[in-house]
Amino acid sequence: KQRFNISALCQEALEMAITIEELKTQVAEDENLVQRLQSEKKVLLNKVRQEGFELGIRSSAKLSYKDFRHFERVQSLAASLDEDVLDYLWNYLNQKDYPEPARHLDADFAYLLEVDPSCRISFAQGWMDGVLSVWQTIKTQVDTAQ
Repeated sequence: KQRFNISALCQEALEMAITIEELKTQVAEDENLVQRLQSEKKVLLNKVRQEGFELGIRSSAKLSYKDFRHFERVQSLAASLDEDVLDYLWNYLNQKDYPEPARHLDADFAYLLEVDPSCRISFAQGWMDGVLSVWQTIKTQVDTAQ
């Protein structure tokens, strides 16, 4: 104990702690970093939604008239989906015999859906938008053909 200069050690530790906190604060307050990350997040969520939209279009061929009418009716609820929605979507597509290989996702993309609830929700909302875009295209023809 006597060989250590306690005062100097405490001063050095305190200076290091202050420096670390100043660096953390500087990085956290850096508006460019925050803006860049917000922009990246927005781009990523748009890509996730687009992937869901494209799957919605592709999987529409397996849907029935009743399915399309159902999704049209519940469209307003898409804004309040929860993070479990992707499990429901996969189960639904399984029931419709939509082949799993046809919904294969890139490994990084699939991982993102696993770890980020907002991505799962955005993907499912995109899927519903894709389904409804197909329905809007054919709805008049379906309803007038008798």
